[in-house]
Amino acid sequence: MTQEEIKEFKDTIAKSIIPIVQNMTEDQIREIINLVEKEHEDLPEGFGNMLYEQILIMKYNGRY
Repeated sequence: MTQEEIKEFKDTIAKSIIPIVQNMTEDQIREIINLVEKEHEDLPEGFGNMLYEQILIMKYNGRY
């Protein structure tokens, strides 16, 4: 990913995902990501893990 794509990825997480997951447990977040990966087999391998890690970093650091 380019730096611009990374910034866009993080901005999208901050605007659309963090408000929803703020009061969810890590297990709940992981379960949703797993369901999405199963429904969208065309996602790149490792995308779910990358998304999960980024969500947790933003959620617990409060930087988004």
